[in-house]
Amino acid sequence: MRTHIDIDYVHSRAILREIREVLRTSLKPEPGPPASLKVQIDRLHGLEEQSPSIVPDAEHWNR
Repeated sequence: MRTHIDIDYVHSRAILREIREVLRTSLKPEPGPPASLKVQIDRLHGLEEQSPSIVPDAEHWNR
């Protein structure tokens, strides 16, 4: 059974401000990768599309 606690407006607002600040600090969005790393990742994706597959065709597995 919970006990009812009366908190006045000033204290209630102070608690809310503190909770908001803690959440804001802990939930900051993480920055994305640096631009130079993003360029390298995009370049790698481009190279993957151009290169032939090293996985044998399915017909070679059925022999």
